[in-house]
Amino acid sequence: MTIHAARGTPRAAAFDMDGTLLRSDGTMSARTERALRRYSDSGGIIIIATGRPPRLVLPLFPQLAVADYFIFNNGAVVVNSEGDWRVEQPIPNDTAHRLHQHVLNRHADGICIWEVADRWHANRPLSEEEKACFLGPSDQLEPIILSEQCIRELQPSKMLLPRAYDVEDLSEKFQNELNIYRLSSAPCVEMAPRAASKASGVEGIALRLGLSGGEIGAFGDDYNDLAMFRYCGHSVAMHNAVPELASIASDTTASNDEDGVATKLEQWLHEREG
Repeated sequence: MTIHAARGTPRAAAFDMDGTLLRSDGTMSARTERALRRYSDSGGIIIIATGRPPRLVLPLFPQLAVADYFIFNNGAVVVNSEGDWRVEQPIPNDTAHRLHQHVLNRHADGICIWEVADRWHANRPLSEEEKACFLGPSDQLEPIILSEQCIRELQPSKMLLPRAYDVEDLSEKFQNELNIYRLSSAPCVEMAPRAASKASGVEGIALRLGLSGGEIGAFGDDYNDLAMFRYCGHSVAMHNAVPELASIASDTTASNDEDGVATKLEQWLHEREG
């Protein structure tokens, strides 16, 4: 494949994890780890932008310790690596409760998952097969089963539903309240508050650092990276990216299984060093 050249080296870069930084087996290559460290050593600011909650990033922290900022749950939680700056935008409890009722109206034994305080919660006990739709890598925690009262009161950072549910129906009813993602690689549908996205997370970090979107790069492969690509001045689509994302990217690189992130970072650093 052709790897297009970028203009200049971004002062900061936001990296999606699954399908981008990580290979298909969920690991990060030594080459990618070295490239991230070189970019950081050159003065680049590293932002990890993922749909994962914090607990599913922790197992990779030794390799991601070089990161300066983390965007979790598709933008609903944003933190710096020092731990003294945090921004959260949860789904309002009324919206979460109405979504739950909407699901039950269409699926008598329907499933809803809430991500709250880095723990996952369910509206009913789940079978092992049902759990598999929502468990992430290294996530062995059992879900907390919610009472009706808790369902009315919780403000989740993210909600999840089985992939089989009608996303178009959800999008029509909650389009002004939620960002709804059916990701190409996930067995579930993810929902974040409408005001929160990877783009809003990157923008908040940019404002804190005095950067413009044009000074920031973004690497991604899936639908939840679309807004981030539109915000950042240097958007790099992986070869394995969904067509909708690839079509708006300003740049391309090899796939996640072919060290695409490392390839592009090495190119940036080579151009910088002249």
